[in-house]
Amino acid sequence: SFYQMLQCDDGQWAGDYGGPHFLLPGIVISSYIVGLHSVLSEAHCRAMIVYIRNHQQADGGWGSHIESPSTMFGSVLNYVAMRLLGVPADDPASVEGR
Repeated sequence: SFYQMLQCDDGQWAGDYGGPHFLLPGIVISSYIVGLHSVLSEAHCRAMIVYIRNHQQADGGWGSHIESPSTMFGSVLNYVAMRLLGVPADDPASVEGR
């Protein structure tokens, strides 16, 4: 009964695994390979773009973790994920990310 209390209405157990900036790009890249919109809805894609934008650093890059300074690893993964999700190359976040 304890676990039933924690379980969400849709059957999953929600948990916060926020922090690493290399997990979301992995999902995006993998989904893109198999057909992005066959795996992710438009709403999911929009939410992912918002998340990536919200964690872009003042210097335009992304860290490998939410609290790290920008790294090449984090920046490349998140830039590529943003572009695969449909953010144009001339978007200010894309320009800053390059």
